[in-house]
Amino acid sequence: MQDIAKKLFVSSMIALLWVTSSVSVAANNPFKKSKTYTFGSSVPWYENNDTAIKSGSVRDGSNTNYYHLNINKRQLLLRLGKNDPSGELENTRPLENLTISDVKVDGRRLPLFGWCLQNQQNAGKKLKQNAVVANDVCINAGGGGDFIINLDDRSRAILKASKKVEFSVEPFGRVVKLNFNMAGYAPIMAKINKPAPSPVVKKPKPKPKPVVVKAKPKPKPKPVAVKAKPKPAKVCHARAPEEFKSAVQAVKFTCGNKASKSRAEHKIAESVVTEKKKRNAERLAAENEKLVRELSTEDGKREAVWEKQQAKLWIKRCERHWAKKTSPCYCEKYLAQAPSGVKNTCGK
Repeated sequence: MQDIAKKLFVSSMIALLWVTSSVSVAANNPFKKSKTYTFGSSVPWYENNDTAIKSGSVRDGSNTNYYHLNINKRQLLLRLGKNDPSGELENTRPLENLTISDVKVDGRRLPLFGWCLQNQQNAGKKLKQNAVVANDVCINAGGGGDFIINLDDRSRAILKASKKVEFSVEPFGRVVKLNFNMAGYAPIMAKINKPAPSPVVKKPKPKPKPVVVKAKPKPKPKPVAVKAKPKPAKVCHARAPEEFKSAVQAVKFTCGNKASKSRAEHKIAESVVTEKKKRNAERLAAENEKLVRELSTEDGKREAVWEKQQAKLWIKRCERHWAKKTSPCYCEKYLAQAPSGVKNTCGK
């Protein structure tokens, strides 16, 4: 019996050491550690196109990652950018697998995000890239670096009264927590939601009554002495050189009057100088216009390449809806690529 008890004790100790070792290895695994970035009150909110925007940046090796939070009357947009602080669509980070783990406001999950988790096609604890959610309330377009929540009245009220919004995202399988301080958000949204002032209609001023003025008798005209008209002086012309005659008009002066002739020639000389400057300016403008056309052609080529990349990302997502013979609003642009029988259901 003592030998059996010893064997059981040794076996228990070995099992305990194996479990403890496994927990220690998992705890020290550096590849599963999360990162937390906080964009506090020192990062200001600003307004652009009726949208409140707050942008934070974090160095990542030789690159800089940007996190843009955009909120307007209709939706909340989290945009992941890279090496460009503008927040424009063409500067988003193309991601192969973006997962949204959670959206919290003041430490509590946003109810609308919880609704999205429960009402996605494959219900789960996270919102994976290109997941299909009922009525497109949540859109995880990770391939373009965007996460969108179409807000309801309750969510708008929660955000208005909030102090902090936290996103838990997994761009590469590791959790990155993004904390946005909401100080300054409510005043900007109040300004955006403020109705336009009604136009002030001025009351018409009363017209004064006409005053009747009695006509005075006209005085008799005094006799005017008629003076003899002097003979007109002979007129000469100062003219521009041959190449400027069509643009510079001739100037008249009194023949035989040196001062008048000098003034006329001086005026012609000034007009010729002005015409030369005008022609030089027109030549430079033509050269600049040619250069702008050449640069515009290059920009058009680059834009066409970007549009082709974006179309490929969105068409892949739209194919999920087309397979059900539906096509939401954001697929309207690519409806020509849909299979036959697919109807545009935008707004229905």
